[in-house]
Amino acid sequence: MFLAAVLRSLPIPWPWQAVPADATRAQGVAPTQVAPAMAALTGVRQPSTAPQELRLAAGQSLMLKLARGTVMHVQAGVLDVEDAPALWADQCWPRARRFRSGEVWVVPRTGWWRLEGRVSRDPACRISARPPAARRSRLRPPY
Repeated sequence: MFLAAVLRSLPIPWPWQAVPADATRAQGVAPTQVAPAMAALTGVRQPSTAPQELRLAAGQSLMLKLARGTVMHVQAGVLDVEDAPALWADQCWPRARRFRSGEVWVVPRTGWWRLEGRVSRDPACRISARPPAARRSRLRPPY
């Protein structure tokens, strides 16, 4: 309670604070333009929704912690995606999925995933990964 009062009293809005509409109207700036401008002034980085590019050579693997809702797009090559091994019939079995060039996969749950490039016509597997949208950017239900 006290921390919220202190944060509200600060002169510069931080990324997690709501920007008052009257302050943006007085400056003649749209509310969507205030957060990037404040991030540049304060040095606080905003989470990016731009896709990140990854390259994996054939046989190269990478362990990544991916959030639920991350969109993976295989631009070139073949990619194997493996999650943590699951206990099935008293044995641990990793479940592998294979994606080819042009396929898209949405991460079903947060966790560690192993990405492995496979031999294909392309010299390297190119992947773009876009993080999920932030919860606060989603619209509230109308009720």
